[in-house]
Amino acid sequence: AKKIDVRLIAATHKNLEQMVKEKSFREDLYYRLNVVRIETPPLRERMEDLPELVDYMLQRLNKDRSTGTTEISKEAMTILQQYDWPGNVRELENVLHSSSVVSKGKRILSKDLPDSLTKFLKGENKKGKNVAKDSNSESETKEQQTTDRVVEKEIAPVAPAFGLESLSGKKFAKDSDVSTPSAPSSISPGESYDIAYAHARETSRTNLLEVVEKEMIQRTMKESGGNQVKASAMLGITRATLRKRIDLYGIRY
Repeated sequence: AKKIDVRLIAATHKNLEQMVKEKSFREDLYYRLNVVRIETPPLRERMEDLPELVDYMLQRLNKDRSTGTTEISKEAMTILQQYDWPGNVRELENVLHSSSVVSKGKRILSKDLPDSLTKFLKGENKKGKNVAKDSNSESETKEQQTTDRVVEKEIAPVAPAFGLESLSGKKFAKDSDVSTPSAPSSISPGESYDIAYAHARETSRTNLLEVVEKEMIQRTMKESGGNQVKASAMLGITRATLRKRIDLYGIRY
C-alpha cells in the first residue's frame, strides 16, 4: 500500500455547529474537518469588493465560455450594489452569466440584467413596497424626534452665545431668564444647519468637521441597527471608509 499526503478543503454555508447539536451532521466528521477555520462574510457585508469580483467573473466567463462580454456599465453596477444578494457570490456569478448571454456587446447594460433583480429593486414586489414604506415612515418620525430633542436640550441653552436668538419664530431664553421655552414642533432645513453648527461649536472650538462627522456616523449606525452596509450607503461612502472612521473616532453603537 502506498501512503499519500492529502489536504482536504471543505466549504459550506450551513451552520455545522447547530447541525451537530441537532444530530443532522456527524460530530466526529465535524471535528476532523474543523482544523483551520476561515469565515468569509456574505457578499452583502462586503459590497466594496463587488467591482473587483464583477471584473474577475466577467473575465473568467469570457475565457471559459467566450461570452465576449468583459465590461459593465456604471448604471448596471449601481443596481448590483443596491441588491442584497441572498444567494451570495454564486448568485452574482449566475446573474453575470445570464446578463453576458443577453448582452449584445462587450459591456453589460442595466437592461441586460435579469428582470427579477430590477423588479425587486424597483419595489414591484408587494412585500418590498410595504417594508420600504414602513421603514421610511419610521425613519422620518425618528428624525423629527431627534431634531426636537436636540433643539430643546442642547441648542436652547447655548443659542444666545452663538447668535441664535430664535428658530421658527420661537425665541430662546436669555441667560437671565429662569424658564426655557419649549422646542418648536418643526424647523426648516436652513435652521437644521444652524442647530448642527451651534452644537458643533459648543462641543469644540476647532475640528468642527470631525465633530459633525462623528455625530452623523453615530446616528446613522444607530438608525441602521449597526448594519455597516446600510449605514455606508446612507452616508454615501464605502464600507471600508466607514470602518476607518469608526475606528478613528472610537465610535460605539
